[in-house]
Amino acid sequence: MRIGSDLNPVAPRARARWAGVRLAFGLGCLLVVAGCGGTGYAPVSGTVLLNGQPLADAKLMFEPVGDAQGNANGNISYGRTDAAGRYTLHCPIADRDGAMVGKHRVRIVTATVPTYTEAQKSQARAALEKQETQSGGNASDVTEEMVTAYLSDRVLPVHVESLPAKYNTQTELEFVVESGDNQADFSLEL
Repeated sequence: MRIGSDLNPVAPRARARWAGVRLAFGLGCLLVVAGCGGTGYAPVSGTVLLNGQPLADAKLMFEPVGDAQGNANGNISYGRTDAAGRYTLHCPIADRDGAMVGKHRVRIVTATVPTYTEAQKSQARAALEKQETQSGGNASDVTEEMVTAYLSDRVLPVHVESLPAKYNTQTELEFVVESGDNQADFSLEL
């Protein structure tokens, strides 16, 4: 005598239904792990020109544009131009070359090493010369190194951006990264 599922006519259908559910769940997990077609990263390279000339040592940021609620799908990718204005993107957070497939806001910045303004340098020199003469020394003993050291302890340096805000802080630049190789060239004008 058999006991169990053979006596219950519903049991084979339930087992078949559960097998289908398990299969669908397994396929769903596989899609999540492998990624759905068309998503992921794609290679992006290009050239940046300023007034028709290669723009060297510019930093590019490709920021994925979010949906209507502002939810972005991916991380920012970065690139830096060489002397010929050429760049290739890399996403350090994902440790992947290229950028996420989809629409991106592009920012290009040129601000390099922070510097002090001439007004900051003049004020620092005047303060140091005053201190030097009050302590019995000569104002001419104040050196550029002393001025820089004085400023580094007291004043924040100024980052000078040579490009208009429409290319960086208030960018108007966009690029859609597609599956496969992408050539993203930018011709900027002052």
